[in-house]
Amino acid sequence: MTPLGIDSILESVSFNDTTRIVCPFCAPTRYKSKLKEMTLTRKPDGAIVYYCHHCDANGSVQPRTEFKLSAVPQPQILSNQLTAKHYEWLAQRGISKQTADKAKLFAADKYFSRLNKTAEAIGFPYFRAGALVAAKYRSFPEKDFTQDSGGAHDFFNIDNVIPGKPIIIVEGEIDALTLMEAGVENAISVPGGAPVKVADGKVLPSEDKKFAFVWNAREILEKAPYVVLATDQDGPGQALAEELARRIGKEKCRVAKFDKKDLNEVFNAEGDDDPSRRVTGIIDAAQPYPISGLSDASTYADRLNDLYTKGTGKGFSTGYACVDSIYTVAPGQLTVVTGYPSSGKSNFVDQMMVNLARQSDWKFAVASFENQPEVHIARLMEIYTGKKFFDGIGRMNATEKDQAFKFVIDHFLFIDSNGEEPNTLDSILERARAAVKRMGIRGMVIDPYNYIELDKTNTTETEAISNMLTRIQKFCKAHEVHVWFVAHPSKIQRSGVEQPRPDGMSISGSMAWWAKTDCGLTVHRKDDCVEIAVWKCRFRWVGTQGETTLAYNKTSGTYMEQMDKF
Repeated sequence: MTPLGIDSILESVSFNDTTRIVCPFCAPTRYKSKLKEMTLTRKPDGAIVYYCHHCDANGSVQPRTEFKLSAVPQPQILSNQLTAKHYEWLAQRGISKQTADKAKLFAADKYFSRLNKTAEAIGFPYFRAGALVAAKYRSFPEKDFTQDSGGAHDFFNIDNVIPGKPIIIVEGEIDALTLMEAGVENAISVPGGAPVKVADGKVLPSEDKKFAFVWNAREILEKAPYVVLATDQDGPGQALAEELARRIGKEKCRVAKFDKKDLNEVFNAEGDDDPSRRVTGIIDAAQPYPISGLSDASTYADRLNDLYTKGTGKGFSTGYACVDSIYTVAPGQLTVVTGYPSSGKSNFVDQMMVNLARQSDWKFAVASFENQPEVHIARLMEIYTGKKFFDGIGRMNATEKDQAFKFVIDHFLFIDSNGEEPNTLDSILERARAAVKRMGIRGMVIDPYNYIELDKTNTTETEAISNMLTRIQKFCKAHEVHVWFVAHPSKIQRSGVEQPRPDGMSISGSMAWWAKTDCGLTVHRKDDCVEIAVWKCRFRWVGTQGETTLAYNKTSGTYMEQMDKF
């Protein structure tokens, strides 16, 4: 299926020529939806390779006009056939000539930076819709890797996946070939191996853009009944599995465990048993990815050891030391935020998001029903620059505006109904899951609750709210996303006296607001400052009940600690 409904444009692209167009993947969700961020390039085989410089969507398509492909030469690299020494090296790793030829491996001489020389190499081609879109190279006998300019942005062997059958994801091309050698269908490999930047068993947010291949394969992954993660058993490999499960959905994933570093080592280990059965047995024994539910204690052995050696640690900083003393942001949790209208609760959540994006490179999905996206973007830009967006003293200049807008583009997606999508929880979570696949979001805001269309069929409002919060909690834990849910208190005193500070028991509709959240915050204006009060914290390593105060800068709409306001 051609993902671009632009056949006339495709036909106009000359061989090796490049054209820029509006990206059909991300433009509908963007403020500047008319920017031509996608490049189209026709390759020698007639395919059009596309790449979006904003959302990283990429791949290739064949225009509908019939091409005489037999008359169009294949890229030169594919004509460099493997020789006996290449096959011999592969055979030492258990890969037969038949498997290597099926994967269309080829020979090449490439320059390798670590070796500081040109060396013989085996090329691993990446195909999309039948067209070659990238290639990676492994030198031998010395070990090093390189790839062609532009790099691979798809799973290796994705073109041979049979839709509707289980998919097995491994960490390297050799492991994928190992599974093919063992007769396992639908084996694919991530294009860049395990992430380099890992901390405490998690992929750092700065690596998010390197996972665009998950978004590109979303349709194929969604059709699979389940996905087996058979990555390397070392720290980076397990962090890769965790991030893949977060993006694909833990409920869809199974995890394979084995006592060697990777599947190729398992296949080539000494033993009297059949190597193929050894590998297929591991895949068949893969267990559902752990989510909150019924598990025996052994499931948590690694986490228990981390607790023993490292302690519980803390969540991510809010950007304010005084707030961090009572509340930090932990992945996979739900925070309910309440406060009277115009008390600053939405601004405070925006400020935390900007701080997390700036300090830890977090990405966010924002469902803000009371603000048009362009207005919300302007507010985020004000927080980022500390200057006004609109006319007046202290307004950001054009350069600052452009820098702030790029910051928002790089870190925020907006869930906007535009009067078309219903504001149901199903619709919001569906788009949130897409945001996890596409950008790797780690935080989401739903603001406010009363705009959501509750399903009250055969149930009371109280039960409907409880069910809604349960489903949000499941989403948080399945995708390691922190959700801030903004909800107004039910009653407002208007007698002129100072209003009492609301908490979770004050929110309209149900006690579940208190019972089912992990953390509860109240933002409350008092005199010339703003109180931040924590009325619930389920885990003591995240925070504790208590309160602190922040000063508020009305010019830029930003918060600061009291000591910083002078």
